[in-house]
Amino acid sequence: MNARTLGLVLFLGVALMVGCGGGGGANPPPADGGPGDAAAGDGSATDAAPPTCSSPQIACGSSCVDVSTDNLNCGGCGNTCGAGQSCTSGVCACDTGLVTCGADCADLSSDPAHCGSCDSACDPGATCVSGACACPAPAISCPGACADISSSITNCGSCGSACDPGAVCTSGVCNCPGGTTDCGGGCTTGLQTDALNCGTCGNSCATGATCETGVCTCPPGQIVCGGTCVDVSSDEANCGSCGNSCPTGGTCTSGVCQCAGSLLACGDTCADVSTDPRNCGSCGSRCPAGGSCASGVCQCPPPLTLSRGNCVDFTRDVNNCGSRGNQCNDTQYCVSSACVCRPGFTAVGGSCVNLQTDPNNCGTAGNSCAGGQVCAGGSCRGMCLGATTQCGKACVNLATDPFNCGDCGNLCDRDKVCVGGRCRDFATGNGCTTCPCTASCTGDFSQCCSYPGTSDVICVDSSSCP
Repeated sequence: MNARTLGLVLFLGVALMVGCGGGGGANPPPADGGPGDAAAGDGSATDAAPPTCSSPQIACGSSCVDVSTDNLNCGGCGNTCGAGQSCTSGVCACDTGLVTCGADCADLSSDPAHCGSCDSACDPGATCVSGACACPAPAISCPGACADISSSITNCGSCGSACDPGAVCTSGVCNCPGGTTDCGGGCTTGLQTDALNCGTCGNSCATGATCETGVCTCPPGQIVCGGTCVDVSSDEANCGSCGNSCPTGGTCTSGVCQCAGSLLACGDTCADVSTDPRNCGSCGSRCPAGGSCASGVCQCPPPLTLSRGNCVDFTRDVNNCGSRGNQCNDTQYCVSSACVCRPGFTAVGGSCVNLQTDPNNCGTAGNSCAGGQVCAGGSCRGMCLGATTQCGKACVNLATDPFNCGDCGNLCDRDKVCVGGRCRDFATGNGCTTCPCTASCTGDFSQCCSYPGTSDVICVDSSSCP
């Protein structure tokens, strides 16, 4: 009989004794039915009263217990001893053969969580025998676990030797299951159906293809172009054959590139040859810069005239001054369809001279400087001034003078200007009256300038203006 049962028996015995005493007259009920009657009637006073216990027992709830030995009330009511513990002299202590390990009582000779010493846990799968961890045969101890190296895919043949994905370990050797092949990095689903290893390891099928009986196969009507299965009858990037790309705006129909309506396939675009300045009248027929295409014919905006494939301004083009092919000489410029002396120069006796520097026409026509003098700034002087250089008896600026550009006597051609002492090509800025002139000044002739001495716009092959 345990302590809880013993306590209940004692409580019932006391209750019976109390009941018998009441019936025998030792404490007869009040004759007048006063308070004593009420107390006995509802049982509240007698039911709540703790039992009377004899030493060394004490009352714990409705029971009398010996807290020096009771496992449920060890040392005090409600203090329950744990598994493997017994209450001795009011203290929970581990049973004989067990030691205290934290909140546990452990058998250090067999407990896998406390093998040989507290908290010395065996690896998963191991048992504790005589205080030492051991793996059950045929498993051996591998770092972190017991493993059967004859069948473990993570420790096949030896600890840490893992099989590739999909493989199995048989008799300590990694092998691919039947119907699969090891192509490095794992067992394939089979060379007959694996699109990454079709027929042979590493043979990857094109995008969209499948591996059937070891052969890469595109869907019906498609072929491989650039590693992808495509339908060349409708693919605009591979129309009719691999790499045959239809022009922008075109479609592929039955393997042939087609442009909508009246458009023609011209290279990489569908062009309207009646209005396209890059394909005017026919593919590749390009209108000149500044020109347009109308009804398949190149046209130039006024005052420009179409001449030999170029838009020409006969009013100021030094190579076509007044008419096609009429070239000004190197000392002239084209103004209002006529060749005249370059701005800053004056016609004297059929020649263009600079009255500011010409010693024979210094300041005015026919004014010759005396011996030992030079013409500087339109005056006869004893020496050149400022940033000018003496060339013969003339004082010139080699950086800007087209008759002495960079060196005495170096005359720039009619279609060149002197920029920083170098003769640089220029072209007429067609369609522009002021700079910048992004419509005409492009490519090598990107610098928009004014022709020296005028407000006329030209495009110069230079990074600066004259």
